Order: sequence, then structure tokens, then C-alpha cells
Amino acid sequence: MRTIRMFMVLAAVLAIGSGLSVLAQDQPSVARGELVKVDTAARTIVIKTDAGPQMQFSYTAETKVTGAEKGVAGLATMTGTPVSIEFTKKDQTNLARSIDVQKKP
Repeated sequence: MRTIRMFMVLAAVLAIGSGLSVLAQDQPSVARGELVKVDTAARTIVIKTDAGPQMQFSYTAETKVTGAEKGVAGLATMTGTPVSIEFTKKDQTNLARSIDVQKKP
């Protein structure tokens, strides 16, 4: 009886822990920086963040783009432009949910 109770407690702890990690992955983050590169074939964009390092993001057809003509394809001609990217982490990939092109100062 005691073994069953310990097993149930352990199962509950594992279930709660895995649920929290899934919730943490769905929380969007925001990165701001300067557009460095767009690869439409690989569906990736790279920015140099305000903090310094470069970050790469994958995008999909559902990624919302504002401030650029022709969506993500229009970004390819906008190297050096400030952008703000809302993204989620999926495994080791930064998945862009939205890309907002800022006006150059």
C-alpha cells in the first residue's frame, strides 16, 4: 500500500513538472535588433540584438509581418533595419510569431 502511494505521488510530481515546462515554452519572448540576413529558402532570419549577439529565427506562413511590403520576402531588401520579433522557443529553435519592422532613426 505504501509503495502504491509513493508511486502515485511520484507520478503526480512528474505530471506537474512536465506541464510547467510545456507552459514555459509557449510564453512568447521579444528580441529587438538590426536585421542582418533573410534566407527565404531556409525560412530563417538573423538579427544582431541590441545586447550584441546575433540570433536566428525560423518563420512560417503564419508569422505576422508588419511594416514591410511583401511580408518576409520584403525583408530581404531591408538589411540594417531595426526589427522587433516576438518568438517562442521550440526545442532549440526560435520560432517567430510576429516581426515588426521599425522606422530607421
